[in-house]
Amino acid sequence: MSPQARIYASGSFCFGESVAVNNLLAAQYPAVILWSLHVNASGDLIMNNTQIVSNGVYQEAQTMNLPSRLATLYQNGISVIFSVGAGGTSDFTNIASLISKYGTGSDNPLYTNMAALKAAMVNAGGNIDAIDFDNEDNLEAGVMVDFAIMLQAIGYASVTFCPYCLPEVWQDALTQLVKKFGPDFVSALHLQCYSGGEYNDPQEWGQVIAASGSNALLIPGLATNQAGPGGWWNSGQPGSSVKSYPAVAQYGGGDWSSLLRQGNYPSADAAMQSCVGGETFFFYCNSYLDLGPGKQFNAGDAVFFGGLPQWGSAPQCEGYALANGCSNIYNQGGACPSDLQTQYAKWANGKYPVNGGFIWMYDSIVDCVLSGPCGESGDSVATVATAYRNAIVNGLALAKTASSGSLVS
Repeated sequence: MSPQARIYASGSFCFGESVAVNNLLAAQYPAVILWSLHVNASGDLIMNNTQIVSNGVYQEAQTMNLPSRLATLYQNGISVIFSVGAGGTSDFTNIASLISKYGTGSDNPLYTNMAALKAAMVNAGGNIDAIDFDNEDNLEAGVMVDFAIMLQAIGYASVTFCPYCLPEVWQDALTQLVKKFGPDFVSALHLQCYSGGEYNDPQEWGQVIAASGSNALLIPGLATNQAGPGGWWNSGQPGSSVKSYPAVAQYGGGDWSSLLRQGNYPSADAAMQSCVGGETFFFYCNSYLDLGPGKQFNAGDAVFFGGLPQWGSAPQCEGYALANGCSNIYNQGGACPSDLQTQYAKWANGKYPVNGGFIWMYDSIVDCVLSGPCGESGDSVATVATAYRNAIVNGLALAKTASSGSLVS
């Protein structure tokens, strides 16, 4: 089996329009994990901060067009996974409360809403291959087993686990689900080996999989370089990664294929605060600007892009980009593609096979692409995302080839 390279993606995909879809298609990850789906006390589903399902109806409170855009990935052979939970949330606490009150069947509003989520994806021509459990608030095996029972009854074919601590709890849940649904229902263990899980040894978790009788793939993950706190906006001011460029706008005759959106704002700071994910640069107009056919802008207009800027002279405007530096804050051994390749090579040949790896995450690649902390300045998001995918594949594949005694050039 070839290594399973996967990538988590958040707001930069949700609001990244066709730019994000095209970047991920170009990078050729076999699976994209959309993070993070939250469950409130009523059982409503919120994608990051945007409600998408309530009362059994899929309706985005802020337009993302997720079903059609995810269907494009799915139709091109990319597995689509939704991840539930995150650090600092109450998602699995809310899930436990809803199941305690309503059970795991169709009387539960969570059941109705998870069914509506899946139906929305299927009706758009796609599907959801698995629900990922990023349980960091209610680490009890019972709630995870009950939630999995609900999902299986709805028609979800698989769940995946995303642990960073307490292997005994995850082993308990895994063992119970193997007994109930067989060894393949939990299809992968996405092991966090960064931040709070930076000291995790995949071999310890491989033993968890083996002891439970599961066939789950062992897929440890590492983080990319990260932008400064807040991204575009932090604590009442521009984030530390924001760099300003006076008297410029995107060149009217340049490449506008990464255009995301535009809007009118009372100030450039207000425009920054409107950023929702996927923006790498924008320009703000203080007076009327004419850049050619179909590119006329009024005072207060801000135009947002998700690619590489081509600044042209525009005295009535100013440009802003996430280009003021990124760094490794989560991994022990560095966060550039070469660092990740070295780490995956070290993991490749233990007793318990490492079946792939995941990258945390697409959004960080977007936020850091203009800073070029690993020498990729000037490269596109798709190029850098591909470099991280290759780091997983090459690290695992080359190490295994070398251990077999074959010549590796």
